[in-house]
Amino acid sequence: MNNQDLLLKGIMIGTHAEPWDLRVLLYKDATSVKRNEVNELIDDGYFGEIVSDRVSLVHLLHNMFTSLLVSGIAQPTIISYLRNLWDFLRWVDSNNLPCSEDTIVSSFDAWTEHLVYRVFYKKDLKHYVAYKRASTVANVIAKALSMPGNKPGHNLMLNTRLTRPSKHKSSLSTQADKQNLAYTFEFGRILTAICQKLDLVTVRGPVPIRLSFDNNKLITIAGNLINPDLDVSAIRSSSDRTRAIKARQALPDGESLFESNKRSNILNIRIGAELLIFLAQTGMNLAQADSLKLEDFRWQSNGEDYDVFRVYKGRRQGEAIFSCYNTYREHLQTYLKWLNDTGLKELDDRLFPFINRGIIPARCSQRTLGSIRILFKKNDLKFIKPSELRNTRVNWLIRHTDNLNLTADQMGHSPEVLVRDYLRPHHQRATSEIINFHNSYIPSIESPGPGVCIGQSRPQKITSAPDEAPIPDCISPEGCIFCTHHRDIMSPDYCWKLASHLRLKTLDLRAW
Repeated sequence: MNNQDLLLKGIMIGTHAEPWDLRVLLYKDATSVKRNEVNELIDDGYFGEIVSDRVSLVHLLHNMFTSLLVSGIAQPTIISYLRNLWDFLRWVDSNNLPCSEDTIVSSFDAWTEHLVYRVFYKKDLKHYVAYKRASTVANVIAKALSMPGNKPGHNLMLNTRLTRPSKHKSSLSTQADKQNLAYTFEFGRILTAICQKLDLVTVRGPVPIRLSFDNNKLITIAGNLINPDLDVSAIRSSSDRTRAIKARQALPDGESLFESNKRSNILNIRIGAELLIFLAQTGMNLAQADSLKLEDFRWQSNGEDYDVFRVYKGRRQGEAIFSCYNTYREHLQTYLKWLNDTGLKELDDRLFPFINRGIIPARCSQRTLGSIRILFKKNDLKFIKPSELRNTRVNWLIRHTDNLNLTADQMGHSPEVLVRDYLRPHHQRATSEIINFHNSYIPSIESPGPGVCIGQSRPQKITSAPDEAPIPDCISPEGCIFCTHHRDIMSPDYCWKLASHLRLKTLDLRAW
């Protein structure tokens, strides 16, 4: 095998992406150059000859990545492996460390020490991010070298000082949880307003589009304008002023929304808002929702929810693809009509057909929701990531249903996964569980005196009671004072009542 045979075949790429060619790893410092430029520099001899010590290692890496592709590993996962491997070898080259089949492990140990320094001393890298990068590269090295063991990558990490960060989940206070839900509800209201106001007339209308909300918040959607607040009347050049006016005018009736990409950013904002609402309503993850096709849906009532089925031609049966709340049905149908009216339905067969200007990413690439993220950032609004929306939905359902199995079934996870990856400890829920526990295991009955009795009407005198103390009974409040089963409520009012009772009894005895 020569160095020209190291291209990874089978990885889907976009229109402006470069294939992953492992021959780059054969040249020192080649990983520090952009992948769309490095091959030309290699052919021109910029990096000199290949490093002979790396040949066997690079061939092993190529065989390992090829086997991953053949076995059906998700391509975003493989691309993540490659990017982290590139970062690791870039650092190796910059520090003049060896990189061969025999020395790659020692260089990896040195790299993890560098990550430890950045995490705990320089503090410019998060502990979880560092561990994730290192464990990814460890898995790549262990698989390429065919190291023994069930988890060879984990065993390789155990030889380093970079440990897994603690999974301890801190408890949320009442105020923190209220703020979290308040941000989420406000986020949902803004998304809903964007979807309602960006109808076909507004999308085709003049730009910039300014959306006002109930809290006097104003959002500006600039479209393709560089300076949406430009005062056109102040432009001196008549030709520039004419172009500025034309760029801000509504689209003519005969002009398509997709001819010149003038409205692609506005359309992507509406689609991004619809996608985030869909995620919050259905509980799907981003990758699943992004791959959904735009089809004829059949709705079936399931209590307070709807099961949505994919309809096959020629038969009534279908496949259930998601469930949603019944109030979301009208909103989704409005969105489907908007897709048809704008012409997006004929342009793309996906349920959320984002428009790409010039660069078309690969189908397997992860959705970033760039347009709506930028909109929220420019307008100083809090953006909630899809993973946070899903996490909030899980914890809200658990606290309101108090049923872990029901929530796990609705979210499509096992209870173990839900507790491990989603559940957040919360002191209000913990308090409720403690009360329920005591109510279940400490039976109580109503007592004549203040507090509760756990003795089930079998009074028993406490051992430290004086001889002249009254014998406990369940008839009068005095019979509860010296009973072992009585649980006083030591409030200021109760203490005052006890002191007053003692005083009254003292006076009563003196009267005799």
